Amino acid sequence: MKYKNGMLSAIFGILQQLITLTFGIIVPRIFIRTFGSEMNGFLGTLGNLYSYLALLEAGVGTVAIQALYGPVGKNDRKTINEIMAATSNYYNKAGALYLLGVVAISVIYPLTITTTINVETMMLISLLNGLGGVISFWLQGKYTVLLHAEGKKYLMSIVGTCMYVAQNIMKIVLLLKGFDVIAIHIGYFMISLSQMIFYMFYMKKHYKWLNLKVKPKDGALEQSGAVFVQQITWMICQNTDVLVLTYVTRDLKAVSVYSVYLMIYTALERLFNTLFGSFHYLLGQKYNTNKEEYRVFHKIYEDLSMTGAFVLYTIAYILTVPFMKIYTMGITDVNYVDDKLAMLFAIMHLIYSSREASSRVINFAGHFKQMQWRAILESVINIVVSIVLAKQIGIYGVLFGTIVAYVYRTTDIILYANRKLLNRKCWETYKIWSINTLIFVLVFWLTKHLNLQVYNFWDFFIKAIMVSIVVTILYILKIFLFERKNMEYLFRFIKSRK
Repeated sequence: MKYKNGMLSAIFGILQQLITLTFGIIVPRIFIRTFGSEMNGFLGTLGNLYSYLALLEAGVGTVAIQALYGPVGKNDRKTINEIMAATSNYYNKAGALYLLGVVAISVIYPLTITTTINVETMMLISLLNGLGGVISFWLQGKYTVLLHAEGKKYLMSIVGTCMYVAQNIMKIVLLLKGFDVIAIHIGYFMISLSQMIFYMFYMKKHYKWLNLKVKPKDGALEQSGAVFVQQITWMICQNTDVLVLTYVTRDLKAVSVYSVYLMIYTALERLFNTLFGSFHYLLGQKYNTNKEEYRVFHKIYEDLSMTGAFVLYTIAYILTVPFMKIYTMGITDVNYVDDKLAMLFAIMHLIYSSREASSRVINFAGHFKQMQWRAILESVINIVVSIVLAKQIGIYGVLFGTIVAYVYRTTDIILYANRKLLNRKCWETYKIWSINTLIFVLVFWLTKHLNLQVYNFWDFFIKAIMVSIVVTILYILKIFLFERKNMEYLFRFIKSRK
């Protein structure tokens, strides 16, 4: 059943991300053509601000999931109830803080930006965007922590997909019918409520043994502060670019351009996280029960996850500019087609994803406090370099700032995980990274001699399939040439579980 949960989570998670990518392509284009790049930039920055506010959940959520891996693996319901009681208490308190944050953002953000959009409209939109998060804290958040630890991400993917489809169909209908942006956000908020109601009924039906009124376990969430700091620094690195463009260059149209590129690469990042994250609960339970066997799984996971990231972002790099040409056709208030942005986004995500396996083992080991100052330094590098370069070269500057920060932090995480936790040489990781990078450079060189032209979305779809097949074959050949032993072990393991 444990392995079945992982496969179900991967399948439904990938389906969810493909649907998300499809609507993510369709809806923003209609939105930009209807309300303009300035409104799209406003919403892009608003989303980033609420991402920071969501950090109230991130620290305790990560620690709670990690704390639950052991008890869940042993089916120790008494300890599970104690950890969940502590988690529930935190979420109830954090919900009130989240509400205050929503009110603050709704008032302050519209008054501090340069735009032609009506202030009252911005305030109301900001409030509607944040209320869903407030209710989620009080009704839903604590339950999803337990579902994560049990490997039931497939359930969350199914529910999330249904809600996402409903919300975006509603958006499209209201946009085509000529409704204003406020009406669209009211509809979005109302649909969000149904998701939270579902989780409440599901938990009452399938987890009757769950008791959140028991005495909370002492120390269950003691590292949440350390994780909170790391999550803040992570969010700074993820969202510094948009905020610098908003408040340093003061150009919401540049934010819109950045947001459209980010839409593509974020969708791929989520696809990547969904595929490999579906098995985190297995790795986490294995690390906490059999570290020697975990080391074997880590090697396989690192190889597959890093290669998978290179496949995704190599394909993305090749197809980004052709896609932008047809996607933004007819939008003339700002230029969206830029091959330099495509390259910088691809490099940024390749560097970040290369730390995935190493970051995971650090989390499993619970070394959150040890990583605090490193995470802070990463965010400082990002902010300083981004601000300095943004004044000189605008949107390229903020991307360079993030890349510089990622180079430092990824190197540090790989060194720490290998030396402190896995007791092996870092060459194991860098060998995989180096070979994948050589293939990426080869593809980059080849694409410079090929002028890939697309004329409509159907033509793009056909050529995207062809490009994806060729790139995937290149990386698969690499696996069987250089990491065959890992694959043979994995196949034997899967066969033994049938």
